Amino acid sequence: MFPISMITGDPLWNSLPAAKIINYPLEKADYRPYAQARLCISNDDFYIQLLAFEVSPEEKSVVGAAIAPFSEEDGGKRYFWLSTNRSGIMVCKYIDETSGTETDISKNISVRIYTGEDEQGVYWCANFTIPLSLLEKLFGKSYLVPGDKMKGNFYKLCDGERPHYGSFYPADFAATNPLGSSFFGDFELALY
Repeated sequence: MFPISMITGDPLWNSLPAAKIINYPLEKADYRPYAQARLCISNDDFYIQLLAFEVSPEEKSVVGAAIAPFSEEDGGKRYFWLSTNRSGIMVCKYIDETSGTETDISKNISVRIYTGEDEQGVYWCANFTIPLSLLEKLFGKSYLVPGDKMKGNFYKLCDGERPHYGSFYPADFAATNPLGSSFFGDFELALY
């Protein structure tokens, strides 16, 4: 079970546990780009940081997160999907698998994009801030305490010339919906 830190103040990203995306089940060669995610929750906001690093990333190269904050009630069938590609193009939506609906929530979420390059490759990072008031609006509650459980997964994906499909918790990328709740793992809120 991966911990989500409960914090006061702004996130200190480098002090939070990193969920490293290491499961690339379809990769026959050694191409497994580095990607990670970090999460934390304050009294007002839910923060998610997604970071990827590749030698020569394609435009279609994406890092993403699916988080079901109140999964104990519906098995994780209602969740956020947040993603960004190397150019900073983002997707922010609320998905309800039971009703089959998707809602764009990008206007309700604050995002900061960082990109850079060094002699080894290109990195990009997105820091998403989701107000807890949005959880109240979409899920009917926003109160979270240490020990609460969530479900979700993190992904590194590319459908381009050098395709790769990776996840934090194992996912079957040959399945109909490999990014859906069937392949979510567990998270727990913790005071650290």
